[in-house]
Amino acid sequence: MRLLAALLLLTAVAGRPAPSQLHVTDRQFVTAEGRPFQWRGITAFRLLELVAHGREQDAERYLRWAHVEGLTVARVLAMATNLFTLSPEDGRAALPRLLQIARRHQMNLEVVALADTRDVRVDLDEHVAAIGRIIAEHGNGVLEIANEPGHATQAPEVEKTDVLSRLRRRVAASVPVALGSVERGDGFAAADYVTWHAPRRTSDNGWGHVLAIAEGDAMLRTWNKPVVSDEPMGAGERFEPGRRDDDCARFLAAALLTRFAGLGATFHYQEGLNAAIPTGRQLQCFKSWNSAWTLLPADIERRGVFRRAGESGAAVSTFSARRALAVFERQADDTAWVLVIRPQPSFSAAWAEGWRISRVRRLDGAWIITARRGQASRKRDGDF
Repeated sequence: MRLLAALLLLTAVAGRPAPSQLHVTDRQFVTAEGRPFQWRGITAFRLLELVAHGREQDAERYLRWAHVEGLTVARVLAMATNLFTLSPEDGRAALPRLLQIARRHQMNLEVVALADTRDVRVDLDEHVAAIGRIIAEHGNGVLEIANEPGHATQAPEVEKTDVLSRLRRRVAASVPVALGSVERGDGFAAADYVTWHAPRRTSDNGWGHVLAIAEGDAMLRTWNKPVVSDEPMGAGERFEPGRRDDDCARFLAAALLTRFAGLGATFHYQEGLNAAIPTGRQLQCFKSWNSAWTLLPADIERRGVFRRAGESGAAVSTFSARRALAVFERQADDTAWVLVIRPQPSFSAAWAEGWRISRVRRLDGAWIITARRGQASRKRDGDF
């Protein structure tokens, strides 16, 4: 019976399209076949180390779980010495195998080439060029050259954008490349796509890190290339200011806002540092975060424009700031999807002329309101 089940699973997987080489068109990733690609990622830093040091079955199990959950990208480190020990040589040697496993489970890898370079001797050019060649050969990966280039664990030269740009030229143009998280300066946005570690603010009673995600829209418009929220506030078993959150409602709202703003979304969590499938509170936060893909249209990141309530052309003209933290919307043609962050039961809003509410979904920590343009709204302040 188990053998039959295994054969049926292999047959089903074999019949699905495998990930193909991604490339960038304007602000979005697309596949080699021209299909839009949805970045739905997760932190799995240790995944390559598992393969390098005899735990391939654990890596297989993790990627199988990720695929079942609908994820498309796992973010892995190609070298490390602080969280775990993975030499650059061992990382490069194991990468082809991990890419093969990932392809079997229809997953892409975001391979972070440089980490902990302050304490590990590595030829930057040789290491990055070799990883780029491996990704190009396998086709189901992208490359982030450095994790937090200005971090205290990185060598001084890794913080220099001219060095990172030189390293990008060592990689085939067919491989999408990000230099490293952009918060230390616009120069880190100079490659094919942008990675961003959104501020982990604890203002607004812990909701500051959620609201900060809206800042990614300006990055998209400035650079006109994909922006991935790659390492936002992470989930943990308890709240740790500026580092970990345990409020599932905030993770749902963060994922919704990431999609509204048109960014690639990566779930960051404590157990992900060791590429462990989330458990406990982290699993609950993941499930809340992951539900954002069932609550909005599959292509909302590519539809229309992102606005804040009250901006020119917005469907929501005003709202009571005492009854919600913020209101955002994604508007395309005659439809507006409106996201209300932490609404109170007495939330009210005024609608621009010609808009009417067609649906209100009241979720924990956020409401999604769908509105149509064509006649005056039938709902007024206080009608929610």
